[in-house]
Amino acid sequence: MYSKHTEIFGILGFPLGHTLSPWIHNTLFQLSGYDAVYLVFENERWKEIGMGPLLDLGVKGVSVTIPFKEWAYTQANKVCEASKAMLASNTLILRSGIEAVNTDGTGALISIMQKNSDLVDPSISKNILVLGSGGSAKGILFSIAKELESKGKNESIKRKVHLLARNQTAMSEIEQSLGNPTWLERTTMDRVLEKKENYDLIIHTTPIGMKGVGGDPILDSRFFTKKHTLFDIVYNPLETELVKIAKKQKAEIIPGYHMLLYQGIKQFELFTNSKAKTKWIRKVESILLRELKKRK
Repeated sequence: MYSKHTEIFGILGFPLGHTLSPWIHNTLFQLSGYDAVYLVFENERWKEIGMGPLLDLGVKGVSVTIPFKEWAYTQANKVCEASKAMLASNTLILRSGIEAVNTDGTGALISIMQKNSDLVDPSISKNILVLGSGGSAKGILFSIAKELESKGKNESIKRKVHLLARNQTAMSEIEQSLGNPTWLERTTMDRVLEKKENYDLIIHTTPIGMKGVGGDPILDSRFFTKKHTLFDIVYNPLETELVKIAKKQKAEIIPGYHMLLYQGIKQFELFTNSKAKTKWIRKVESILLRELKKRK
């Protein structure tokens, strides 16, 4: 039941026919007893419409997805550090003015640390390989940077992060946004294959492998071993060709949908100013997995 006290949240983007965000948030509202509803605000003209109708409706917060993350960032009068670095936001909180937050990188970092926190330990002399240089890569790298630098000064960070991508301009933007840290380096495919035993975490951020997107996996069976952990952030399909290749070589896998799950959990906590319980997170994860399996 909804009342005049029910708070309204939602997701803003286009297209949104297959969004899973309402499953995440409405389940969390129900489990927590928080009096709120999460709706879908699908429109391709948000840039022209502006925030006025949402504010007039009394909406308290929205998730923001493609193609409006950069636009959302420009609408805020208060922005988080991650949003400033990325010039994009996936969350707007509409309680006191408009506050822009980006939880994408946080969701990815939590996914990694849930699997094995050693993978982002700055004192370990291993390498992280990041494939791609788009918005997702930028957000993930920002959160990894914060984790590495919070636990060790730049000079003492033994762990290196290698970036493999085609877009040189995008890589330069990432380097500059992070302050050109010494632990971040560009690499080539030849060097990746040559030094494959030095990597323990591989993060794939490109659309390759996504349902409806063509292209061969960037890495093949020559690369992976049981000592590697692969985090492919694509979650539709649940297992990309890259994941299948890595699994055959006994590599550890971080499910792509975990990033969706944990960035949504963080949004819920920002929306409600409360902490999600572990049992709620497990329930939401089971629902997400069920819904994704239906989309095979």
